[in-house]
Amino acid sequence: MVWTLWRSGGSAAVTGHALARLREQLGLDELQRRVEVMGPAVSTWALMDWVEQAVVDPTPLVSVVLPTRNRAALLPRAIASVRAQAYPTWEIVLVDDASTDDTPAVVEGLQAELGPDRLRSIRAPQGGVCAARNHALASAKGSLIAYLDDDNTMHPLWLKVVVWAFAQRPDIDVVYGGIVVDDLLRVNRRDAGALPSYHLATFDRGRLASTNLADMGAIAHRPGLPEGRFDETLREMGDWDLLVRLTREKAPLVLPAIACFYHTDSPNRLSGGPTFEADRLRVRTKAQAP
Repeated sequence: MVWTLWRSGGSAAVTGHALARLREQLGLDELQRRVEVMGPAVSTWALMDWVEQAVVDPTPLVSVVLPTRNRAALLPRAIASVRAQAYPTWEIVLVDDASTDDTPAVVEGLQAELGPDRLRSIRAPQGGVCAARNHALASAKGSLIAYLDDDNTMHPLWLKVVVWAFAQRPDIDVVYGGIVVDDLLRVNRRDAGALPSYHLATFDRGRLASTNLADMGAIAHRPGLPEGRFDETLREMGDWDLLVRLTREKAPLVLPAIACFYHTDSPNRLSGGPTFEADRLRVRTKAQAP
C-alpha cells in the first residue's frame, strides 16, 4: 500500500490523512518498518523516473569494460543490454581472457554488427578477470568508465544515470548504484527459489573494510585515477578491492538507481570459488591498513 501511494502521488501522498490511516491499520512500529524498507526503493524510482525524462549532454563517451572467458552463449545477452542503453554514446572494450570455446567467433560476429568503434575486442593471455579488466582500462577511450560482467545485464538507464550524475557533481570521482539479484538463495549455491530482490548499500568506510558494498556492474568512475586499476593477484573480489582503494581519500556518490541485473544461474561463476577465503582476507587486510 505504501508503494502504491508513492507511485500514484509522490512522497507527499504518504502524509497527513494517508499516514494516519496506515498507522491505524498497521500500528506505528509496523508502519515505520515498512517505510524504512521502502525508502531506498522509492528514492530509486524517483531518481530513475527523473533521469529517464532528463536531457543530458550526449557527448561524453562511456567505456564499458567487459571481460569474458568461455561464455560464448551468454556474451550476446550482456552486449545486447549495452546496445539497449538510453544513453547513446558508449563503447564496449571487451577482453577475451584466452577463451577455449566459441567466444572468438561470437565476438567477431558481434563486432561485425556493431562496428569496431562500438565494440573493441582484445584477446589476452589467460590471466584472470582482474588482469582482463586492466587490459581493457589501458585501451579505454572514454571520459567515464563503467563495468559489466559477461553473465549479467545492464539496466537500460544505467549509463544515462552515470553521465547525469557526473554532470551534476563534477567534484565526484566515483559513483555506485544498486543491483537486482535474481535469486539471493542461489548466490551462495545453497538453495534456490527466492524472488528477485533489490540491493543498495549506503557508503560506510568502516563497513567497507569488512564487506563489499557494490557489485562490479554498479561501479563507475573517471578514468586515470591513481588507484583505478585491479589487483591481478585476486581471482575474486576485484570490485571490492577497487572500491576500497578508489574511495580511500574521497567518498563516492551513492546513486539510488538500478545499475545491473545480477544473474546467479550462469555456469562457472567465480563467486565462492576456491580462493574465496584467501581473497577476502587479502582485501580486508588492505582495507584496514592506514
